[in-house]
Amino acid sequence: MNRPALYHRANVVQRHDAEGVLKKYSNILEWRLDGQDSLIDIGSGSGDVLKDFIYPLMPRNFAKLVCSDICSNMCNYARQIFKAEPRCDFRVLDIATEEKLPYDLKGQFDHVTSFYCLHWVQNQRQALENIYQLLRPENGDCLLVFPTNNTTFEAYLLLSKSPKWSSCMTDVERFIGPFCRTKNLQDIFATMLREAGFTHIEVELRHDTYDYKTVNILKDNMEAVCPFLGRMIPDERTEFLQDLFTTMVDLNLKHNIQPQISITSTLIVAYARKTPRIFDNATQ
Repeated sequence: MNRPALYHRANVVQRHDAEGVLKKYSNILEWRLDGQDSLIDIGSGSGDVLKDFIYPLMPRNFAKLVCSDICSNMCNYARQIFKAEPRCDFRVLDIATEEKLPYDLKGQFDHVTSFYCLHWVQNQRQALENIYQLLRPENGDCLLVFPTNNTTFEAYLLLSKSPKWSSCMTDVERFIGPFCRTKNLQDIFATMLREAGFTHIEVELRHDTYDYKTVNILKDNMEAVCPFLGRMIPDERTEFLQDLFTTMVDLNLKHNIQPQISITSTLIVAYARKTPRIFDNATQ
């Protein structure tokens, strides 16, 4: 996922899901009474989800908004999206790092959001501990949204077993999401949040279907997020994307009159708060 312009053009599913989740959860976020909120978004990608759906929710006199991503190209692209807003900053950040968080980020935020990022993270406990550390010592909350399973993950697994593509996909398990086959996921993720120190935990599984308007939009989306293409020469990439598309159609996917194709996915939506330690026993 190192092509921000393509991702910006093709991330229709990510935008659709972020908008739907925020319609329900935006009123749950605990905004400060003085309006001086600070927020960091994890895995912001091209920055348009943050700009179009989270930024408008911020109080007019908010203090700071940070767009972060593990990819420097994405951060540079997002900087252009927000170029007219001086209170926005852009940081390269690996949310699953086992090293200490940057000093100027740790304990600095009232809110942490993340949309379509954490499924790339295998060490979920480390990521949640780091999210907890980003929040202010006295308070704060987080809203985390990511797919636990979808047709793309299933297609990756199938293609990784084919003689044609197996050599390029030996590490496929890194890219299908750590909860792809997990049962009782709501309880498990709530427990992980609690063990990281969070309270007031809400975890929801959302089952959704997105109808792509054209085949090309789906193909662009697949290309924008596929982690295996960088290992292939151009002709192989074209062939792989076609095989990926065909596999996804065979797995799920219904054809409509227009024609449209639909992809189903399961999202985990988690909200939690950081409560000062002296109040933990009373609020859990």
